[in-house]
Amino acid sequence: MYFCQKLQLMQKAHTQSSSIIKIKQKLGYLKVHSLAKKNKVTRRANRKCSVVDILLSYWILISRNKFSYDSWAIQISNLTGKTISGQAVWKRITPKMVCFIKLLLEKSLKQKYASFMDSELFKSFENVYLQDATHFSIPRILSKSFPGSFSKYGDIATAKIQAVFNLKCGNFSNFTLNSYRDNDQKDSPRIVKQLKEGDLLIRDLGYFVLSVFKTITKKKAYFLSRFKFNVNVYDLKSGDKIDLNKLLKNKKRLDLEVYLGANEKFKCRLIAMALPEQKASQRIRKEKNNRSKKTNHSKSYLQLLKYSIYITNVPKQVWKPKDVLQAYKSRWYIEILFKSWKSNLNMKNNIPDRYISVQRVEFYIYASLLMVTLLVMPIFILLEYQRKKKKLAISILKLCEYINQNIALIINMGINKIIEQIEYYCCYESRRNRINAIETMYITIS
Repeated sequence: MYFCQKLQLMQKAHTQSSSIIKIKQKLGYLKVHSLAKKNKVTRRANRKCSVVDILLSYWILISRNKFSYDSWAIQISNLTGKTISGQAVWKRITPKMVCFIKLLLEKSLKQKYASFMDSELFKSFENVYLQDATHFSIPRILSKSFPGSFSKYGDIATAKIQAVFNLKCGNFSNFTLNSYRDNDQKDSPRIVKQLKEGDLLIRDLGYFVLSVFKTITKKKAYFLSRFKFNVNVYDLKSGDKIDLNKLLKNKKRLDLEVYLGANEKFKCRLIAMALPEQKASQRIRKEKNNRSKKTNHSKSYLQLLKYSIYITNVPKQVWKPKDVLQAYKSRWYIEILFKSWKSNLNMKNNIPDRYISVQRVEFYIYASLLMVTLLVMPIFILLEYQRKKKKLAISILKLCEYINQNIALIINMGINKIIEQIEYYCCYESRRNRINAIETMYITIS
């Protein structure tokens, strides 16, 4: 009860009372109760539970790794001191509630933090966006709304989250929820509206669309992507088609301005770096073992696998070839964040089979993403500031696991009272002969 009263008081506060970012302040910043009334999610004073109670109790519930509406109702009762039935909670998850939670998520993405990732490598860019997607299975009954991959065992349902992470600010700037069959290329143009002059976008091959690269360049923004092997390459002066294998023969490195695409004739830099022999052999062996009909096993293709090949419109005076390679490695950051959600926050296990519907799946996913934006990332950013002062290395995987196991403690006590405990248990172990993943990234892009 005290927690809910505190949230209402925080809505009227104009400044933060502490430098520590608390979940109470975050929900106060979003003005949850006034937004709920405005969007007609609640029409009168809440006698049993508010939207905040539903949201916080859900976060506690998913940490238990065992879902039922009766269990959810118990968690609400623990927060409010009032009894409520599981059926009453079930009735609250309406289309209006789903739209409202999505609105909260969109508003939470507008929060601004101080500089998160300071790096010489990215000092020339206003924002550095990493875009990637992750997917997870949901109850089979929803296969028509969220169709998964084609399977001999029948229809399966798979949800996909498209995410955009701002590496310089340390926050997510965009989420979209799709099905597994909504491929990345289809989503490729969406981020262009968000890009401004001087921004940098780093994505993998799934988003490779020449017309999108062209549009990004017209906006005076920048991109970095792997090269797609079936795209034609043309000489900038003569306009003749280039045979990459012949051009790369006996070369360890290539940095060349070219045209890409038979129709687009899009101008950009093409950078190729020879891989170590062992890694090149692993790549080739993996492709030869891939029996997919779509896989290209031609000799010229296998030969190109010996190189890491990228395309970018970042000028040579800003990035040398080795800088391009290091910058692309920063994509690891968003991948490790995905892993922490799915495994350590139990996002892939918190969707029940009973009483399931599209709107309920959307609620569960959006509410879980709110937990990431309002709880996980603010704590992680706070710990990153501490890292710079105390020379700590914080594991996002350990942090998510800690939050998952102690979510009720964090909500009831606040972050400041247990921050030292979080620092202690969520740091990487120090090893003499081996550096951890976070240290690897900082060494890579600093």
